[in-house]
Amino acid sequence: MTNTLQHTFSYSAFENYFRGNREEIKQRLSVYLPLVSLVPPLRMPPVLDIGCGRGEWLELLEENYINSIGIDSHQEFIEYCRERDLAAEEADLFDFLSVEREQRFSIITGFHLIEHIAPEKQLWFLDSIFRLLTPGGMVILETPNPENVTVGSCNFYIDPTHRRPVPPQLMHFLAIQAGFASPLIARLNRHTVGAPLKLMAEDEACSALYNQLVHIISSRVLQAPDYALIAFKPPSPERAMLQAAAALNRLNDSFVLPPDTSGALKENPMNTITSGVRIDSLNAYPEALRKTYHKLIKSRIEAGNETS
Repeated sequence: MTNTLQHTFSYSAFENYFRGNREEIKQRLSVYLPLVSLVPPLRMPPVLDIGCGRGEWLELLEENYINSIGIDSHQEFIEYCRERDLAAEEADLFDFLSVEREQRFSIITGFHLIEHIAPEKQLWFLDSIFRLLTPGGMVILETPNPENVTVGSCNFYIDPTHRRPVPPQLMHFLAIQAGFASPLIARLNRHTVGAPLKLMAEDEACSALYNQLVHIISSRVLQAPDYALIAFKPPSPERAMLQAAAALNRLNDSFVLPPDTSGALKENPMNTITSGVRIDSLNAYPEALRKTYHKLIKSRIEAGNETS
């Protein structure tokens, strides 16, 4: 008789091994904080983080006085969150979304989540998010970007629980089908894959061929490894959507904007971005924006104390 060892796959161990330490993840997610301030009013309904994992995003929200709750199907993650006094529940996302009441949340987030959902259920997932959001509420979904050939052909499959990559164009379509207004796609973390390549002057020998090669490498090999969907539930606050685009302009990558917003963006003096513009690398939003954001949060808290 032979002795056999049976090992159970631990997703928490997998996350700890591959994803990075807690502070790195918090730094990476902090770029989304300016977006949260775009959803009024003062005492807004809570933020829901689906697949909250170790609670890095929940902790950031708590540090910025934002009411939030997370759900995750892995008990180890929930225990990890509760040890840090973060509001988190062990729940299957399909069960949770099916029974939760309408319009309970102002913002719903899911970081590296939708790629774990079977393709035939992804539209239902976005439909459910739409139902649970308050009017004018926002969804943020981040996922690996298969436009990057290393991600699409290799790195995506390191996680054995991933189902199938979700191309940005499909994500944009699903959001529209679910009823979201003017979805934004932001390509993220491009700075992690290398410095941008420079084009040759047109009068140099072989410049056309070289520049074509640079374009191919830049759009596929050096493409951003992640992207995020940012969309609002109608009635869509156009100003909030434009502010979201401006806030994301402080990230490190480019945007794909729906055709019907291009005119509004060009007419609005606060915006300098158009579809496909390359944004220089920044690891976080500027300090001036950070101070403005915290001033806004403080004023909201003080206003709430006066009315309570």
